[in-house]
Amino acid sequence: MLNGALAARREPGSPGHYSWVWVIPLPGGGYRVRTFEVASELVDDDVSFFDEDMRIVGDERVTSLDDIDEAVARVGVDPEALDAPWTCDFPL
Repeated sequence: MLNGALAARREPGSPGHYSWVWVIPLPGGGYRVRTFEVASELVDDDVSFFDEDMRIVGDERVTSLDDIDEAVARVGVDPEALDAPWTCDFPL
């Protein structure tokens, strides 16, 4: 069981962007695995950004830890790289 959010950086598909995969537990069970990119200038300049500033690369709802591993691997991230969001400069 996963009690908190996990995240990992990934290679962006767009130049001038950063990208992360983010895993959060959902109320009632299951997990959301969302992959997104955001312009690097927003992150570098510590500018607040919102959903419309992100390019969603993937967004899955899964039910098990094995499913998380598979979803994360599909977007090119080693599941072992998942860690607390603040360890990968995740823009909270």
